[in-house]
Amino acid sequence: GRLAPTYDKGGSTYAHWRAERPMASYLATATLGKFDVRTGTTPGGTPIYVAIDPVLANSNNVDVYGVTAEATDYWSQVFGPYPFEETGAIVDDMPEAGFSLEVQSKPVYSAVRSESTIVHELAHQWFGDSVSVAQWKDIWLNEGFATYAQWLWAERQGTRSAHGSFLAAYGARPANSAFWQITVGDPQRDTMFASAVYQRGAMTLQALRERIGDTAFFELLPAWTKLHRYGNANTADFIGLAEKVSGQQLDDLFHTWLFTTGKPAR
Repeated sequence: GRLAPTYDKGGSTYAHWRAERPMASYLATATLGKFDVRTGTTPGGTPIYVAIDPVLANSNNVDVYGVTAEATDYWSQVFGPYPFEETGAIVDDMPEAGFSLEVQSKPVYSAVRSESTIVHELAHQWFGDSVSVAQWKDIWLNEGFATYAQWLWAERQGTRSAHGSFLAAYGARPANSAFWQITVGDPQRDTMFASAVYQRGAMTLQALRERIGDTAFFELLPAWTKLHRYGNANTADFIGLAEKVSGQQLDDLFHTWLFTTGKPAR
């Protein structure tokens, strides 16, 4: 949300944060500590609030504020209008966490901080936060999409095409790897956040893009976030919309990439 006016009372300062958009409970955070705060707006006009633990100032050589602003505006073009009141980041010195998390409007970054991580977590504002999964088995709709966003970012930067990222991920694992034995469209409790959900989920999207073409694919992404904005959706919903937008029957593609174990033929 956004910081409402603070006030002093009885030797204490009170801060009120107001979130006006729907929010899944796992996306809320309260982070306490000393932070260097920078506020402003992105070039596209979205309010931005970045809080960085002073211990981590200039660490990792990542401009968290700049990348957050740039990625928010770019994803707004690709995925549809930014869905929340404010964008931003919380960078906290908590290496024991070992991960970053897409909390709503201000992702939390700990030991994992990089440009690629920032664009991943910001993509979750659309895929996972605004459009939330109907059930945990649909989690590839969060993680596959955010991973694919990293591939799109690399494509935009000119470092590697999304097709190149697909080939790298596909070729990195032999056919007998356990990676290919996870059913991405219905992972189980212990494999719900396995790398296959992220990487094979992203591969599914690239396979879809190459099947239906760029025009339909980049029409599909904002159509998806608009249709299910501030709500829940599942894999069947996505397949149905992909078929509607593309005018193609796509059951075979999704069956192969999401619901069949083994390494698919390219």
